Amino acid sequence: MHKKIGIIIFACIIIALPILTLVKLPKEKAPFSENENRYLSEFPTVSLSSIKDETFMNGFDSWFSDRFYGREQWISAMNDSERLMGKTEISTVYTKDDRMMQVLSDYDDIGATYDADKIHTNLAVINSFAAKHPEVPTYFMLCPTSVGVYGNSLLPAAVKNVSVDEKDMIESCYNELSDVTPINIYNALKEHDSEYIYYRTDHHWTSLGAYYAYQSAGAELGYTPYELKDFTKETASTEFQGTLFSKTLDQSVTKDELDFYTLADNSVTPSMTTSNGFDKDASYDSIFFRDYLDVKDKYASYTGQNVAVATISRNKASDAANDSNISDSENRSILVIKDSYANSMIQFLINNYDTVTMIDLRYTNQSISNLVNVEDYDQVLFLYNCITFSDENDLIKAGL
Repeated sequence: MHKKIGIIIFACIIIALPILTLVKLPKEKAPFSENENRYLSEFPTVSLSSIKDETFMNGFDSWFSDRFYGREQWISAMNDSERLMGKTEISTVYTKDDRMMQVLSDYDDIGATYDADKIHTNLAVINSFAAKHPEVPTYFMLCPTSVGVYGNSLLPAAVKNVSVDEKDMIESCYNELSDVTPINIYNALKEHDSEYIYYRTDHHWTSLGAYYAYQSAGAELGYTPYELKDFTKETASTEFQGTLFSKTLDQSVTKDELDFYTLADNSVTPSMTTSNGFDKDASYDSIFFRDYLDVKDKYASYTGQNVAVATISRNKASDAANDSNISDSENRSILVIKDSYANSMIQFLINNYDTVTMIDLRYTNQSISNLVNVEDYDQVLFLYNCITFSDENDLIKAGL
């Protein structure tokens, strides 16, 4: 009897799900999924040719997979059931002790892909860039992710055996540099691994983690970092669920806190202009975009959505001329070629430079020389995290 009831329930679900999807979702579901931070597949065009060449059916499969009724609730329920059975990995994200982590590995089904050939190519590009601009000192900061700092201590033994040691990766990359100064922040982060330096549900470091990187980099870049006590900390949100949550929809992990830091004496009031290299520049009177605190992608509140070029100006108060931290870098400028790890570090770095320009090569098809004049800057910093750098396809533009 119970078996028959189960079959009936299953049959009802199989029949009802497509009907509800066709009736409800085209009207009610937005084409952008905030939880997954991506656009969903659109309903395919129906035509005789698309039916014949099977593009309609392929498109319909993608659309249905993205849009079936109650999709996120189904996925969440399925993931919850797997966790109840003891599974610690969901969609290549490992969860333990109230923390999500993504592993860097040679195996595609274990975590993010480690591509040694691509890494060597990217390092060669950085070396080539430095050789092309010998008058501008070039630096490279390769940032560990959370699993790198925590030493894989939270991972299953089988995963530890195939994961990449990010500390070793960083040292190996730095050994390949030529006329480029490495900025090794690993030990500085490791010393503070008991603090809140990485998000629990996102792949980025927190503002505090970014601060320790900024503090450590001062010796190489030639500025005197401000102390934490010099800043006012604002907790802008306690509801952040980031990119790793989007892969798992695991509500059991504590939501993250997102913090803004500004100098307590208000001696610096940064402003920003952005450009994609074609359209008219957009101007902003802050580097904090508070509108993003009300949406899923809260990390974008640091300098806004990634763009090709963003230039931040320090805007010193008139009575700040005698500040030792400012005077040691008066009118200096730095060009940062980066991934999104740089976005939350800018709130600290701008206090020691008159101008910071960020270039994100993922959002342009133009070369760096078409976007800025490198010789206008006193320093160039390449800043990437280990996972992004391992699978970076856009850095080649730096050498064009």
